[in-house]
Amino acid sequence: MNHEKEKDVQPVLFSISVPFLTIVVSILPAFATLFGIIWSVLFNFDAATRTHCGVYNFLPSVSAAIGQFTPQKYIWRICIALHCGPRFLLALSYYNYHTSIDTGKYDKLYKAGAALCTLLHIMENGALIILSYVSSEDNYAIHENMFITFIVASLLYMMLTCFMFSWGRTQNGRQLTRLEKKSLNYKVYVFIFNISIFLLSLYFFFRHNSHCEPTVYSVFAALEYLVVFSNLAFHATLYFDVPNYSLALGDYTLLRADCNSNKFL
Repeated sequence: MNHEKEKDVQPVLFSISVPFLTIVVSILPAFATLFGIIWSVLFNFDAATRTHCGVYNFLPSVSAAIGQFTPQKYIWRICIALHCGPRFLLALSYYNYHTSIDTGKYDKLYKAGAALCTLLHIMENGALIILSYVSSEDNYAIHENMFITFIVASLLYMMLTCFMFSWGRTQNGRQLTRLEKKSLNYKVYVFIFNISIFLLSLYFFFRHNSHCEPTVYSVFAALEYLVVFSNLAFHATLYFDVPNYSLALGDYTLLRADCNSNKFL
């Protein structure tokens, strides 16, 4: 009788595919960014493209598009709120993914690198949340510091992830699988693109502030968009790393018994 009751108990109350969750987490801020840009150009063009120079520009900066006008800033904040919880879960899950590989005598150092990678991921996400809810108009110092934290943590995270991925998955004679090679190549290409575009955007930003030339700030804004979308593209490569994994809520003892047929992060 008890055995029959146990069989009726479902080991998993809720489960969601990690690849699907990765797509959703990437789409939410991408949609909010595109919505903010398009809506600002259509309905807030003059105010959104205005700079201290007073010269002509045709594109708003990311900060102007998502943080200065309504309903853009509300759409952005809602999407960030929806995406931040899963992002923290995925950051912690990625630590388990990295450390599932035994790197032999360098294992302690490798795990420390994986922990640093996770910390940078969490810092990036945390800074994004704060700068989203504290605009430059509310508190310029906090907004500026969180933006710098976001950029630095983002670049360091991408660089370290590429290194950790390559190091951990090629130890002890192990070879990268076809999917792992694809994921690593995407990561490296996107990271190089991201940091190159970011450095180029800095040039146009300082050029605008120094010379106040028409449309230069719009070029900076367009490069900003590419920085944002390439950042999202990098995080989306998790889709290739754990194609068969799920995040699950259930009875731990039953999940252990069921682990031979299901993989859970």
